[in-house]
Amino acid sequence: MKLRKNDGISGIIVVDKPVGMTSFRVDSLIKKELNCSKVGHAGTLDPFATGVLPILLNKATKLQDNLINIPKSYEGTFKLGMSTDTLDILGASNGNKEVTSFELKNIVDYLSKLKGDFVQKIPAFSAKKYKGVPLYKYARKHVDIIPDNPTSVVKIYEFEVKSYDNPYINFKCTVSKGTYVRAMAQDIMDKFDMPAHLYSLKRTNAGGFDISEALPLESLEKGVDFITKNIIPMNSLKIDIAE
Repeated sequence: MKLRKNDGISGIIVVDKPVGMTSFRVDSLIKKELNCSKVGHAGTLDPFATGVLPILLNKATKLQDNLINIPKSYEGTFKLGMSTDTLDILGASNGNKEVTSFELKNIVDYLSKLKGDFVQKIPAFSAKKYKGVPLYKYARKHVDIIPDNPTSVVKIYEFEVKSYDNPYINFKCTVSKGTYVRAMAQDIMDKFDMPAHLYSLKRTNAGGFDISEALPLESLEKGVDFITKNIIPMNSLKIDIAE
């Protein structure tokens, strides 16, 4: 059962995005179920990543810029000894090296001290646009559009190494808008000459919403009534809404 076209439904649904699905696919599923005209999300998650994805309905899409600017938190794992062309588990391997316990310890020490403002290379396989075209479209065609990947200044508020077991490093972090967690794998390679990639990633907080508030995507199959009961109203957020 679906609602008749009713653009009076506005608010936020916090979804725990599953692995293997794009953020835009989640948008389209909810848009179809609720029959809304406008649906968006606050902060895209890569298909291999899971976790908090705030879905914005109708008038709540005006909150997108506000919510994206709020720091985001993640838990994840780096794998040392192998690099990929996308800096994550989805890419093709393009470098391998044995990881010594000494190298592992040095990298753990470096990551444990990450905090503050950093100039980060934006990954070639990213949605960042150059002349209106996402960088990943150039990368997939092996087109070198500029001599070096563009950079941006990002902020790391917290980075904690939770555990490590060669060649894996498990971490949690809180970072600013525009931070590519997988680009930290490039930093490891640049500083330590050690192949690395992001092995897994889960977003635990985005837009001020915690993973404890997130609904498993399959729960939305319970129907329109269930979804509407779980919509967070706009007036419950302490954010100015653009008219």
